[in-house]
Formats: sequence, C-alpha cells, structure tokens
Amino acid sequence: MVDAVAVLPNRRADILRHYRHPWVFSQGVINKKELGEPHIVRVASEKDEHLGWAFYHPANAICLRMVSFGRDPMTEEAWRDRIRATLAMRRALLGERVEGFRLIHGENDMFPGLKVDLYRDLLVVQIMSTGMERMRAEMAAWLADICGARAVYERSEGHARKQEGLSPRQGFLLGEYDFPAAFREYDLEFTVDPTTEHKTAFYLDHRNQRDWLRARSRDKRVLDVCSFTGGFSLAALQGGAAAVHAVDLSQTYLDVLSRHLQRNQLDAARLQSTCADMFELLKQKPDQLYDIVVLDMPSLARSARAKPSALRTYRKLHQLVCAWLRPGGILLTFSCSKVVDRSDFRQSIFLGLRDCNREGLLIETFDSGADHPIHLQFPEGEYLKGYAIYLK
Repeated sequence: MVDAVAVLPNRRADILRHYRHPWVFSQGVINKKELGEPHIVRVASEKDEHLGWAFYHPANAICLRMVSFGRDPMTEEAWRDRIRATLAMRRALLGERVEGFRLIHGENDMFPGLKVDLYRDLLVVQIMSTGMERMRAEMAAWLADICGARAVYERSEGHARKQEGLSPRQGFLLGEYDFPAAFREYDLEFTVDPTTEHKTAFYLDHRNQRDWLRARSRDKRVLDVCSFTGGFSLAALQGGAAAVHAVDLSQTYLDVLSRHLQRNQLDAARLQSTCADMFELLKQKPDQLYDIVVLDMPSLARSARAKPSALRTYRKLHQLVCAWLRPGGILLTFSCSKVVDRSDFRQSIFLGLRDCNREGLLIETFDSGADHPIHLQFPEGEYLKGYAIYLK
C-alpha cells in the first residue's frame, strides 16, 4: 500500500523540507487515524506539496521514518543502488585490509531501523523497524547478492523493536555458516559468533581506537577493563606492550580472547586475564601501576530517566581507575550511551579525577569511525564518545 498520504501541518512540512530530519513524531501527522496499519506512505503538506516517502507506524511515537525525499517511491533497483553506494563508501574509506565493518548504519545511511555488519563473507543484520521487518527477505537477498556474502544472519532484539510491537528474532535469513566466522582488521585476525548472547558480535566501532593504542603501546603496561574478546588487548600486544591485563565479567569472552591470542601467534606470557566485575577490581589496591588503562564500559543509560544514575557511575569509575594509573599515564575511556552527550561525559570524567586529586589533559577525541557515519541532519545517530586523557 503506497497510495496513502501522511499529511503534515504546513509549518512542520517546511521544517522537514529544509532540515530533512528522518523522523516525524506522532503529533506532527494530521491524519494519523485515517492511515490504518503500518505501511509505506507518501508524505505531503496540507497544500499537497510532496515531501517524500516513509515507513508509517500508528503506535510508535516516531510515526514516520523517512526512506526517501525524492518524487518517486523506492523500487528494488533504488534500494540496490543505495546498498552499492554504502559498500563503495566503506571500501574507499577503509581499504582492503579491513574485512569487518558496519555496512549499513540505520537512518544515517537512509535505511530506517536497519543495521548491517559485514564480516568478510558473512552479513549480520539487526532489524528495528516494522518497515524493514516487512522487507526482511528481499533486503537479505539484495545484500547477499551485492556483497557476495555466503550467509545473512539476523540478530534483532532490543527496546526499539518493542516500541514497534515486534518480537525478538534470531537465525539465518539466507544461506548457512559454520561459526565462528573469521575476518581481518589490518594485521590482526578476529572471529565472531552472532549466535551468542552478545548481540553486537564485535565492536567494529573501536577500530580507530585500537589502531591508536597499537601505535602507543611499545614497552607499556596496559590494563584493558571490560576487554570483551580482546580487541584492545591484542592491539596492545601487537604494538609491543610489555604486559597486558585483560579484565571481563565473562569467562566465555576471555576464552575467546585466548583463542584470538593463539590465532595471531602473539606472546601469551605477556597477557594476564582476570574474570571479575570492574567495580570490584578497581576498588582493590593495584600491585603495580599501569602506563595505559582502557575503560570501555557497557551502556549505562538506555533512557533519559537513567541518565543521572549513569553520570554518577561514570564519575565513580573514573575516580577508582585513577588509582591504577601512574603519573604520566594515559586513560582511554568511552561511553556508548546515546542519552549521555559529550559534555556530560567529559564533566563526569573531570569530577571523577577531581575526587581523587588528579588532573588530566585531553589529548585525543574518539568517535565511531568512517563506517558508522553520523548524518549531519540526524544528530541522534551519534552514540560513541571517547577520550584519551593524560593524567598528571
């Protein structure tokens, strides 16, 4: 059904026309009751000025998710062209030495509610909107064809899906694959298994940060807190770190780290791994101080209501971690909570350092990288914030 028209008040229509934000909220649609069930609609002003095409959902606060601002509706070839363009952009920016990257980054790439990661010849998709849900089979086929992938695996779950009235889904959409799947990132080889409990499979958005750490790790003692399957730890070891201490709450992830160590033929004698809660570990008095600490925390605030608590936690963690860093050491710290902006995160770092009478100099700013582009018309697409702090 593509002949239905979602009508916006003229003032709201002017805003959409000029700023092209991909979301229109429920109160911005005049004739919502007439549109019925979720489907693709044409979007127009009260004067019937054409504005584009959108996924419509009657029950979600985000009522319209724009798929095109053009005159014609999206056809199969139009979607294929869009996939080809995202692939060409990543290939041009990342080069052939990177086999794992975010191929489609939702609204930032004009694929509302769709995230796709490519791991060499495996595609892992996450579908978060009803519009993309209805295109599941076709989109999987187009993606596999254009990327030359052997299989497409779906891992769709989370709060955004619940808001659309969708249940979690997991499994192959196309083809078969024996997990784990291997891929290279520069001179390191990693594996991923999207069937496990961790839906992201791998933190592709930390590629630049791993490269930064690799270049500065020679002869350094490195503490990797929340190490997951060892991206930072392996980068530090490859960069010539004297010793790396990886800490994670999951022994399963630490076991994968051990296998990654063997796969890349790195010196196991320089790696220590500890299965522990980060709070419990950081509250202890360290036996030795570290030259570099990586603090890659999980998301602490998934809603605005949780933001104050998250900021208090960030502050406490930064207070605790200072006791593990020598004067002249470097702290790499990250937040992936969308509701915590950069200024809030920086303030929590400052307060944590102040609480333990340390001073810090911000020497580097990090984000999610070229394969996770943030559309300038969609600031909500920014989520990862990171800093390198030189501690006095």
